Amino acid sequence: MEAGRRHALGLIVLVAACGSKGTPQAAPRAGAILTALLHAADGEKQPWRCAAPDTPTLADEDLGRGWKSHGHTLARSGDDSEVVIGVIADAASAAPRTIASLGRLRAQLDAASPDLVLALGGMGTDEPTITATLGTVSDRATWPVVALPGDLEPAGAHAAALAALRKRGAQVLDGRLVRWIEIAGTTIGTLPGAGARERLVAGADGCAWTADDVARLYTELTARTGLRIVASAEAPRRIRDGEPSGELALVPPQPVDLALHAPTDPAPSPAATGGRDGAKTLLTPGTADATTRLPDAHSASAGVLVIRGQSWSWKPLVGESK
Repeated sequence: MEAGRRHALGLIVLVAACGSKGTPQAAPRAGAILTALLHAADGEKQPWRCAAPDTPTLADEDLGRGWKSHGHTLARSGDDSEVVIGVIADAASAAPRTIASLGRLRAQLDAASPDLVLALGGMGTDEPTITATLGTVSDRATWPVVALPGDLEPAGAHAAALAALRKRGAQVLDGRLVRWIEIAGTTIGTLPGAGARERLVAGADGCAWTADDVARLYTELTARTGLRIVASAEAPRRIRDGEPSGELALVPPQPVDLALHAPTDPAPSPAATGGRDGAKTLLTPGTADATTRLPDAHSASAGVLVIRGQSWSWKPLVGESK
């Protein structure tokens, strides 16, 4: 990641040495060259490849309620007849209205008694904001939260916020490290980040995936038994009102059963049901942002996915109307 910068710095030294013997008129030109080299070095910096197979592994932990982490996997032991998963995304800021709305959505999640909550990115652009939004979802919870960085989160700020929440006792796990979630009869594969630097608010400090990362995920996921679910911080391509939205590369080529994803518009997916049918059903919790950042009138929302054996059901959770 820093190779381009080191190379440019070497050239800077060379240019400076050569320029020291030149005439005074050469100074402006040398300065322009130095500026261009620095810009080139910055341009070679790439976002963190957070979906790569060689990311650091999780600490071995017993998180209670049957959840244990090891390697890149969060697994729950037992043969549960029903598993409840809360899903939330795109709070964007710690504005008072959004935090209040997150609190109301959290109350609805508590009422659903989830076994796990997935945060699909877009929870803030800096450490204090991410800590505040994810903290509203995770503080004093009896279930773990797997938080994927999305298009807003800088990698360092995301990690620092999760570390701060862990110190407070929250069971928040980094979605860059949790690549697989295994529940009786179900496997969830995670895909953090965005596919292009241009879509990352954090630029080179953000999290990205590559086409190889996506291909590997789908190949491994479709080979699993039971329900096959992918959870991503970007949306797969779909056509809405005659217009395409989402990322074409994320459309599963293999028979994935369900794709949970961050929203492309504010509304959550309506109630739905399905099973191990390879239908590639797309579901989003919509946006948890209660501010007017989004121009269309909307309600902050989340969702609950209930898994029973080889079948699933989805219910949107809708907060205060706008």
